Amino acid sequence: MFDYGMRIELATRLRTMNRVLDRIVPDSSTEAVEAAIEIMLEAVARREVGEAVVALEDVVGANPFWLRGYLLLATIYQHFQNPDQAIATTEKGLAACASGLRQCSALKWVEAVERINGPVVHNRIQNHAERLRRYERMFRHRLAMLQIRCGNLDEAIEQWSAIEEVHCA
Repeated sequence: MFDYGMRIELATRLRTMNRVLDRIVPDSSTEAVEAAIEIMLEAVARREVGEAVVALEDVVGANPFWLRGYLLLATIYQHFQNPDQAIATTEKGLAACASGLRQCSALKWVEAVERINGPVVHNRIQNHAERLRRYERMFRHRLAMLQIRCGNLDEAIEQWSAIEEVHCA
C-alpha cells in the first residue's frame, strides 16, 4: 500500500507545501509547531504515517488556529485516499479561519484597536487579516477540489462561488 515512490512523493509534497506556506502566509511558529513539522516529515520518510498524523493532530488540538496544520493533515488524508477525513479536516480549518476573521472584524475589537495610535499596530492587524483571507481561499480551493473528486459537484460549486465572493469583496 505504501511503496517507496509514494513515500518520496508525499514527503516531497509536504516539505514543499511547508516552504511555500512560509512564503505566502508567513507566521511566527513555536517550538512545538516546528517540532511537529519535523516529526511529521521524519515519520513520513520512515513510513510511519500514523505517527505523522498524531504529531500534527496534537498541535492542532492544542492550537486550533494553527491553520497550516489543517492543510498538512488534509494533504496526508487525501494522499491515502481518505477523502472524507480530508474534507472534514479542511472544513475544520476553514471554520477556524472564519472564526479568526470574525474576531478581527468584531466591533469591540476594532474600536479598541482604533484607540491605539501607531502604524505598526495597524499594519500588523491588516497583515493578520490578509493572512487569514489567504488561508480562507486555500481552504475553499482545497475543499472544492476534494468535493469534485468525491462527485459532490453542488458542494464544489458552492465553494467556488464563495471563493469568487471573497475575491470580489
